[in-house]
Formats: sequence, structure tokens, C-alpha cells
Amino acid sequence: MDMEKIMAYVEKIAENLEGLVCAIGCDSMPSDGAIYVDGEQKVNYISTREALRILDGFGNNSASVMIGKSDYILIYDASRKLVIDGEAYLPSGYLVMKSCNGLQAIDDEDIADVIAALKSRMTMLALGKYRIQAYQLG
Repeated sequence: MDMEKIMAYVEKIAENLEGLVCAIGCDSMPSDGAIYVDGEQKVNYISTREALRILDGFGNNSASVMIGKSDYILIYDASRKLVIDGEAYLPSGYLVMKSCNGLQAIDDEDIADVIAALKSRMTMLALGKYRIQAYQLG
């Protein structure tokens, strides 16, 4: 075998291994965790470990509210809350977990229920020429 054939063979093996590694772990969803709405208002399903890291980041500013009459709790950094005309809103930066005798992770079967519960409390805020969606607290 000449060197070009050997290099092509090795590169093909490397590509296949890289694909296998990603299939095993890179893009897999956690089996349980929390929903996190980030600063760009993207909804993410994150691991419990990542949720705990975010909760630690809230520090002493951590606040929470139950979502309607569900078992889901919205946890947020109170310093990010917007108060407009006496009403409180949260555009982003919050976690959703279960609250049953303490915080519990949600699994992938809960996601549709959580999204429906969140949508029922979402509102569009007009801030000058800008429009943003926010969760209405309270």
C-alpha cells in the first residue's frame, strides 16, 4: 500500500469513530433534568447537574413560583424580573422542575405538559418599538 491509501484509510476510520462518539454521547438528551429558558429565550432540556449549576448561579437572588395548578415550579433569579405597571414578568433565565416534596427532575414525558403550562402564562410585552415574550409571574 502506498502512503496516500494508508492516509485515506486512517482518515475514514477517524471520521467513523468521531460519528460513533457523537452518536453515543454528544447529542443525546439527558434521561431526566430540567427545562431552562436561556437569555436568548431558547428552550433547552438540560441535565440535573447543569440545572444545579444554574441554581447555584442564582445565589441569594433565587425565587420561585408554581406554574398554575401543576406540579411544576419555575425557579429564577429575582434580579431579572421586570415589573411593569405593577405586574411582574420574566422574559428569560429561568428553570422549570417538578415540585413534589422538594425539587425533582422532569423526564422527557413531562416536556409537553411543561411547555403547555408555560404557554398558558406567556404574554407579549411591548417595550417601545420592541416586542418580547415573557412569563407573567403571580
